[in-house]
Amino acid sequence: MSRSTRLCSKRCFLSLEKRENTALMQLYLRGLEPTAELYPLIFDGQNMDSSTPEAIRLRSLAFFRDLVSNPHLGATNIEALGSEQRLILATGVRDLFIADYHGLLVEHERKLLKELVGIINMPLDPIYMNGIILSFHPSAEFTCVKFIEDLDGKLQDRNTQPFIQCVSTPRLFAVFVRAADLSHHNFENIVHLDPWFEASMADHGQDGLKTSLGESTQPSPKHEIYTCKIQDKLTGALLNSLSSLDLYVPPLNKETRGGDRFIFHSSILSRALTSTLRSSGVLDKIENGSLSSSFEFVNYIFRYNRFAPGDGNFESHLDTPYYDSARSHVSKYTLLLYITGGHNSPVLRVNDVSFNDVEEMSCIIFNQSYEHEGRPFLDGSKIFLRSELIFRDTDLQHDPTIGRIFSEACYMTSQSVFDQDPHLSLHAHECFERANSLHWGLEKTAPHRSVYLWKQFQGMNFVTNGYSYWFGNTTDTDINDCAVVAMLDYFNCKVGNRPFRSRCASKKIEEKISNDEIWTFLSSHVRKDVKGLRRLTEGTIDSLLDSPSKPFTGRLDEWDGEEDDLAEFEQDGDACCPMHSFPMFNPSKKVEAMECYELCQSYSRKRLLSAPLLLLGNEVTVNNANIKIFGDKIFILRDSQQSPLPPINFAACWGDEPMPPEFVVVGSEIPAPDLLLPPITFHECEEGYQLSLDFFRNDWMVRVDDKRTIPMPDLTERPEDETPFSDKIPKTAEGMERMFEYFE
Repeated sequence: MSRSTRLCSKRCFLSLEKRENTALMQLYLRGLEPTAELYPLIFDGQNMDSSTPEAIRLRSLAFFRDLVSNPHLGATNIEALGSEQRLILATGVRDLFIADYHGLLVEHERKLLKELVGIINMPLDPIYMNGIILSFHPSAEFTCVKFIEDLDGKLQDRNTQPFIQCVSTPRLFAVFVRAADLSHHNFENIVHLDPWFEASMADHGQDGLKTSLGESTQPSPKHEIYTCKIQDKLTGALLNSLSSLDLYVPPLNKETRGGDRFIFHSSILSRALTSTLRSSGVLDKIENGSLSSSFEFVNYIFRYNRFAPGDGNFESHLDTPYYDSARSHVSKYTLLLYITGGHNSPVLRVNDVSFNDVEEMSCIIFNQSYEHEGRPFLDGSKIFLRSELIFRDTDLQHDPTIGRIFSEACYMTSQSVFDQDPHLSLHAHECFERANSLHWGLEKTAPHRSVYLWKQFQGMNFVTNGYSYWFGNTTDTDINDCAVVAMLDYFNCKVGNRPFRSRCASKKIEEKISNDEIWTFLSSHVRKDVKGLRRLTEGTIDSLLDSPSKPFTGRLDEWDGEEDDLAEFEQDGDACCPMHSFPMFNPSKKVEAMECYELCQSYSRKRLLSAPLLLLGNEVTVNNANIKIFGDKIFILRDSQQSPLPPINFAACWGDEPMPPEFVVVGSEIPAPDLLLPPITFHECEEGYQLSLDFFRNDWMVRVDDKRTIPMPDLTERPEDETPFSDKIPKTAEGMERMFEYFE
C-alpha cells in the first residue's frame, strides 16, 4: 500500500466469501468500493496527483484540510458536490470519526475532524425512524452517537448500507442523531446484551451464567457499606470483554463527572447476580438482615463506566433510586462491581469511608442515602459496573415536593440537551440531588439559583420551570390551548418534521421571581394578534377525506393486445374486475372497491375524531371534544369507543387478484400523538392560567407516542406500487372485519 494511504481497520464484518475475494478486497482497501463492513479506512493523500481516483481524493486527509482551510468556501464546495461525490466524502468523515472514537488519531487529526464536521450542514441521505432522523456520518448538528439493533432489518425498504455495524451479536449499528430530536424516552441509549452473553457463554461451552461471591466484610461498623469479590474467572472475563464492544458514549451529566459509559440491559446478568447475592450471606448482614426477605433482584439495567487516568472526577452525588409503583419495588442499595483494579487517594469515597485500593472483580455495596464520589486510577483504565439492589416495600410515603423537583430536573435535562447549555445541565443536576436527598429524608438546600424559561409559540407567551407553566390572560387565551402547548413543550413532540422546541422562541431567566412577578412579566409581553390554535371540525375532517379525484388513465402502457379490442370498454374504464376488464379496470366504478374505500374512510374518520390533537403539517389542531375539565383538572382523553359499522354484503364477480381492499391504499398519514397522561392540574386567576405537570407521578404510567399517525385512504389503479391501507391497521380493528375476509 502506498504512502498516500493508511489502513486503520479496527472492525471487519465482511463475510468469508467477500474476504476470500481478492479483487473485491483490493477495491475495499484502495477505497474504490465504499463499504461499511470494513472500517475505519484513512487515506492520507500526501502523494496524490491527477491520476488519483476520486474515490480516494474526496475522502483523503489532504482534501479535508483544503476544505477546512477556508470554512465558508469549504461548506460551499461540499454543497456543490454531486450525490456520488458527497457519498465518498461522507464515508471518509464517518471513518475518520470512528478512528477517533477508537483512539487511532493524533491531535492535529482530531482537530481536523472537529473543523470538518462543523462545515457539513446536513447529512447525506438521512433515514427517518421512530420520530428521529438518522445519519450514517456526523455533521454540524448530527453529533450524538446511538446504537440501534437490526437497523437493516427494521428498514428493509431503505438503503442502510453506509451505516456501520459495530457488534455482530446482537447486530448493532452506529447512527448519528441531532440532540434537538431527543426527549425523555430516548436520551439514554440502552442496548440489549442478553444475545451477547448467550453467544459468549456458548463459546466457552457454558450453559447459563453462574458465579459466586467471597466472604463479605463491613469496612466501618457505623456505615451500611459491604465489600466482597466475584470468585468465578469466566464471569470476570466476560465482564471485562464487554469493554471491547466499544459502545461508550459521553454521559448526559458530563458537567459533573468524567469518563465515558454505556448502559445495557441483561436479565441473564441480573439473574446470576441475584442468585449469587441470595446465597452469599451478604443480605443477612445488610441492616442486620432486616431487608433479606424483601430483596427482589439486582436491577437488570447496568451502567458500564470507563475512566482513563487524567479524566475528571465523578463529583459527590446521590444515586437516583429505581421505583416501580405497580410492584412496590424500590432500590435501596447501590452495587459497584470493579472490572479492573487500581489505586488513588481515594478511588471511591462513600460518606466518610475511603477506598484507596480496589481489586479486580471486587464489589462494593452501600446504602443509597450515602453521598459518594469517585476518581480515576492513577495508572490504567478504571472500568466498573453499576446497578442496584431492588426491594419490595409497601409502606413508602409520597411527597409531592419530590415529584415537583424531579419533574423540573427531567425537564431541564431535556432542555439542556436541546440547547446544549451546560448551565441548564448543572441546574438539573442540583434538582436531581435535592430530589434524591428528599427520598431519604435528607433535606438539601435548594439550588443556588432558580431557572425559568420564557417561550413563545405562535404568539402564545408562557413561562415554565419544568413543572409549572404560566400563561398570561388575553381575550383569546383558552385553557385547552394552554394544556396542549404545555404538553407538546414538555415532551418536545414533533410538529411537522421538527421538534416542538425548535419552533419556540426561548429565553432563559436566571433569577428568583414570584408568581406576581411572572404575571407582570407576561402581561408586559402580551400580543394582541394571537388567535389560538386551530380547532378540529367536521369540515376539517371532510377536507382530509375527499373522494378520490384522480383522472382515470388505465394501464394502457401494459397492454400488448390489439387496439381494436379496447373499443368494448367505456372511455372512463370498466367495473368488472382486474382480470376481465384489463387494462381498463376502474376501481372507482366497482361497488366492492368503493365500499372498501368508504369503510376505510369511516375508520380514518373515527380515529381522527378520537384524537385530542392532530398535527396537520406545521399546524397544531385541537379536538375540544377530547379535552375535558373537571374542577381543577384537565383530562386529555384517548380513543373513545365507537359502535361497530353495519356489515357489508359483497356479492359480485371478482375473477383474479388483487382483491378489492388492495385498491384502497394509503394516500397520506396524519400525525396524531397517542397520549396516556395523568390529569393536568391548573389554577385560574385574573392574570392567567398556571398549570402543573407532574408527568412522573408514581401512580401513573405515562406514555407519549408522537410518532403515531392516522392513515388516510386513497384509490389507485396500480395497487402493487402503493402501500395497502390494510397494512396500516390491525386485523382486529373494529368494523374492519369484512376488509380482511377477502384475504382469507
